[in-house]
Formats: sequence, C-alpha cells, structure tokens
Amino acid sequence: MAQSSAARTNLTSYDVRISSSKLGEGHFRVCVAGTFVGGNRNGQAAACKRFKPIFRGMEREFFAKDFQIADRAIRSAEKWNTLCDIGKEIVISRGSLQRSRSGIQYLVEPLIRDFRKFTSNGGWIGDTSNWRVQCMEAFTHFTYAESRGQLIVCDLQGRYKLNRYSRGKSRFELGDPAICSRRRVYGPTDLGEKGIDSFFANHVCSSYCKSHWPRPRNPTQWFPRSQGTSMVSSELSSHLLLKSRTTFLTGLPTPIIEEDSDDSDSW
Repeated sequence: MAQSSAARTNLTSYDVRISSSKLGEGHFRVCVAGTFVGGNRNGQAAACKRFKPIFRGMEREFFAKDFQIADRAIRSAEKWNTLCDIGKEIVISRGSLQRSRSGIQYLVEPLIRDFRKFTSNGGWIGDTSNWRVQCMEAFTHFTYAESRGQLIVCDLQGRYKLNRYSRGKSRFELGDPAICSRRRVYGPTDLGEKGIDSFFANHVCSSYCKSHWPRPRNPTQWFPRSQGTSMVSSELSSHLLLKSRTTFLTGLPTPIIEEDSDDSDSW
C-alpha cells in the first residue's frame, strides 16, 4: 500500500541482520532480535518472527493474510486519527518478509519496546480502569461502526509512546492486530461473527466511544477468555457457523492459543 500516516513500516531498510537472541515465544512462533542494515532505519532494532519447524506448514496461510490484515487495520486507524483526541492517534506496524541464508522465512518489523496487550481476538479485555485499555476498546468499537458492522480490528497490542515535550506527538504504536469479520476472510485469527460477538459481550463503552456507534444486540461470549491469540484453521471454519452456544462449546476443537510474550519488552 502507499505510505500512510497510520503505518509504521521498515521505510527504505530492506535488509536485516538476524540474531539468535530471543525476544519472545508463543505456541506457534518465535521472535528474535534483529538490526536493520541500510536505509532509513539503519542500526535500529527489529523484531524478526518465524514459525517453529513443526508449524512451518501454517506460515503460507498466515503470511498470506498478514499484510491484508495490516492494510485494513491501517485504513481504520487513518480514519480514527482524524476524529480522536490529540495524542490518541494510532500507528500500526507493517513489516516485510525476508528469508535467512538458511531459507527460513521471517516477518520483520520495527521493534516495539515496553510492549503490552490491550485486548485479544476472543473477547478478553485488559484492565478496564486503565485509560489506555479504554481507548483501545473504543478503537475496536469504532472499527465496527466505520465498517457498518462487518468487522472489528482487535487483538490490540503494543505501547503508548508518550512525548513529554509535545502532546501532539504522543501516540499508540501497535503490531500484529487481528480482524474478526462476518465473512471470515482474514485468516486463522479471524474468529468471524463469534469473535465480534465475544468482544461486545465484554466491552463497556467509555468516554472514548460515541453514543451513535452501533453494537450487536445481546452479544454472547463464545470463547474461553484468554489473553493469548486464538487461531482456527480454515478446515475448522464450519464449526464457527454453529448457532447454539452449548453445541458450539461441547464440540469445540479447542482453538490453539498462542500465548504472547510478557509485557516487559517486545514483539
């Protein structure tokens, strides 16, 4: 996509030196440290994410949707940034794929330090007394409104970067969002209508939401609440169409939860 004010990209840095220093690890993937070589980000820290060997077969489906998710989330953030309060703007990482000399494929992005999780894609929401969490909840609600109820941008994680000298330069920096859509077109982290329902079953509007934004009627929490990211492969899509919550939970092939790295640093 063309350069966007809501996109945090690798700019003109097309090469990265990948180390063996681990930044974080989930059920599927490992994130290691890297350093950009050349271009605008020369010498800056990078987060380099790869699938574990046993799950390497998933990377084609996952990476094929990764940029589609980022681009759609960035479009929503662009609209949010024109309406939100000063200092509540959002930028979203959009990395690039690179192969190591050994042929392993990595998703490379600028490193986000002081990383924390605000929401998941299965309905979990962080500390709702924290204004940062409230603001991120509101962004997800906003994406439902601006898409006319077709999707939500969720699984929000990253940091709030405070600029003490210029409030207008403070912003949220997010990475690895998910999208839950009614047509379920955004890959294995898209939990469809049930993902949308589960968010609204837990979301309580705050001052960051607008009273005219719509929301589903009588939403249901369909998934076990987990801070991690739930992934459901395309082979199990039919299960997400079940209407009975009892039947759904009874026959649920447990969604694989990718436990995210801790909040101290990272990816």
